[in-house]
Amino acid sequence: KDKLGDWLESYVSLMEINYWTSSVAKKAVWDAESAEWHLTVEREGETLSLRPKHLVIALGVSGYPSVPQLPGRDVFAGEQHHSSAHRDSAAYAGKRCVVLGGNNSAHDICASLWEAGAEVTMVQRSSTCVVTSDSLVELGIKPLYSDEAVARGIDTDTADLILASQPYALQAAQALPMYKQIRERDAQLYARLAAAGFLLDFGEDGSGLWLKYVRRGSGDYIDVGA
Repeated sequence: KDKLGDWLESYVSLMEINYWTSSVAKKAVWDAESAEWHLTVEREGETLSLRPKHLVIALGVSGYPSVPQLPGRDVFAGEQHHSSAHRDSAAYAGKRCVVLGGNNSAHDICASLWEAGAEVTMVQRSSTCVVTSDSLVELGIKPLYSDEAVARGIDTDTADLILASQPYALQAAQALPMYKQIRERDAQLYARLAAAGFLLDFGEDGSGLWLKYVRRGSGDYIDVGA
């Protein structure tokens, strides 16, 4: 995570991006007559009006908390918070912690708590679609985004167009062969997870991680070694 933070800072510097922190977009209205956006931003207590020609709305939909209403939660004396509010695992050194969930955030937080010296238990409430990062890149990304793809005449613009033009109704059937390959490629990993009692699935129709996320907004883990 420190490396990721360093990379983001380096990216801002190398790309000479005008980057604002502590800023909230309060309102955005498209003005058809002037062909520009009327954007109201609150930055460090000051209200600013901007008139950009282009506006990218990157909300990070995975960040919206979904908090289960568990019996006894109102009388539990310990600390409770959603994964989106987790900041510093060092504060839990030597403490017993329970992480509800078995997806991306749960794995990251469990690993972080363990590294900080906490006694941590993961509670998996439902099955998870697990795909290794290596297999996802090799079978899902490289066919469109790689030197090999460019050699076949698929540059970045073409790859973007191919992805953006695929109707959702057809994506499940298109994904099935790839996830069949992934299950065969990583069969030993899935066998070890199953032997440990970890509940696995590949989506309701076997179409894998992406469509499970589109349908549910959760239930997946991209394995990077945890």
